[in-house]
Amino acid sequence: MRSLSTTIKVLLCAVFMLALTSVAQAQATRTWVSGVGDDVNPCSRTAPCKTFAGAISKTFIGGEIDALDPGGFGTVTITKSMTIDGGATLASILASGTNGVNVNILVNANDPNRRVTLRRLTINGAGASGAIGTSTGIRGVNASTNGFSQLYVENTYIQNFTTVGIDVNFAAAATGARISFKDTNITNTGVGIQLNTSANFISGVIDNVRVESMSTGINLKERANAAIRNSVVQNCSTAGVALNSGPSNQSFASLESTYILSATTGVVGGAAGTLVDLSNTTIAGNSTGITTGGGTIQSHGNNQIFNNSVPGTTPTGIGQQ
Repeated sequence: MRSLSTTIKVLLCAVFMLALTSVAQAQATRTWVSGVGDDVNPCSRTAPCKTFAGAISKTFIGGEIDALDPGGFGTVTITKSMTIDGGATLASILASGTNGVNVNILVNANDPNRRVTLRRLTINGAGASGAIGTSTGIRGVNASTNGFSQLYVENTYIQNFTTVGIDVNFAAAATGARISFKDTNITNTGVGIQLNTSANFISGVIDNVRVESMSTGINLKERANAAIRNSVVQNCSTAGVALNSGPSNQSFASLESTYILSATTGVVGGAAGTLVDLSNTTIAGNSTGITTGGGTIQSHGNNQIFNNSVPGTTPTGIGQQ
């Protein structure tokens, strides 16, 4: 009897291991989607899936989903490290009444990097061009996981969302949490880019990004640090770049070779302890150029601050404008 029991246990273990092996084999490092694909397919190059959501479960941690041809590949929730690449084609996400991309990666020993890259995508909140009130999409990219680590957005166009274009809002950021947004356009959203966390810090680079036609272009909230360079922020009804953190959760913004135009206020500094550093930056044609809530606005002496109805705060620190 004892021998039979042992045999059954061994067989059960063998079945369990075979099941795990089967699941692992069902996932590929690279999967594919196509406008004429089908989500029942294995998402291979010759049998692609129809949607990003359909390809997620068939893509291994750290893998990549690529678009073969033009198509609308649907909204998606990402729960593990991966890259979604639209390739050299029109790879779109239409997000009517919802978020375009949700990123929700829990702390996982099998996924220590927790890194997501979104590249060459068009994410649309289904609103009419130039009319924020008619948009129904909520957020273009919404990264909100407790402990999520790295988000990269490259060569992507985000438009027509009522709340935020790219919203990184962690309950508690992992140590070393960082972002990189590059070669990306965000237009006709409530806020263009927003960073916020309640613990540790979020830091990163916003490079060659165009943000226009919204309330606030770039909003750095609690514990958010960003180097903003080679970018354009314009036509913002509230602020171009704003620091909105309290004195104990200081934010920092470095603006280099960036244009801030046609906003109610070009740059809004934060509370005491926050810092905005300006280098070779143009702040022009705004109702008010610069305001501060007690923090420091410092200049390297090579900026162009002119033609604002009210100049506002004069930069101090390293030099004048």
